[in-house]
Amino acid sequence: MDGWSFFFENIYSIAARLLFAAAAGGALGFERTRKLRGAGLRTYMLVCLGSAMAMMTGEYISHITGTSDPARIAAQVVSGIGFIGAGTIMVTGYHRVKGITTAAGLWLCACLGLAIGIGFYGGALLMLSITLVTMLVGEKLQKSYLARGNRMRVYALLSDADSLGDFLRFLKQHGIALSDFEQLNAIGKSVSATFVLKLNAKHAHAETLDLLAAGPGVAFLEEV
Repeated sequence: MDGWSFFFENIYSIAARLLFAAAAGGALGFERTRKLRGAGLRTYMLVCLGSAMAMMTGEYISHITGTSDPARIAAQVVSGIGFIGAGTIMVTGYHRVKGITTAAGLWLCACLGLAIGIGFYGGALLMLSITLVTMLVGEKLQKSYLARGNRMRVYALLSDADSLGDFLRFLKQHGIALSDFEQLNAIGKSVSATFVLKLNAKHAHAETLDLLAAGPGVAFLEEV
């Protein structure tokens, strides 16, 4: 059976799988686009579509030859998507790693496309639903927990190097413990640094920021 015969005999199934893949990838990509992430709607749609097509191509090769493993191409997709995911990960000026969720979402989107490509619609729908809930609700839960937690990460721009010691003593005087510290760079006479602080039960994040902003030598401060 040649390619055209296979295509026309299965055209409705092929079209349904590709449309489903585009819609599923678009649903995940829209959530990333809304948050202005590097990989958004089009990237997710293309990854899901490509994965679905790769799975169907493996199925087609197996059907034509009768010997090929239809999952062989799918295995390459799962490992190959890591290169795209790695491109979305970056280290910010605050020495924070960003893009891990987007990279994980792209890998998951590829797996979703493979499931759709082989016709595993029930599993794909369940996976899509759980992923959307995780992305939408999980972030709110994470932010809520961090906002009430006793640890916070702040970036501070201090007027000079001598102010660093004064600032650390200021923290101790107000019962704020220093869990971690990263000196980033010097900007003229100013020094910028990132602090991971452990608060006591009396300090809320907003109140702590107001307190620290009035500390010795602090030119700029924000939670990161």
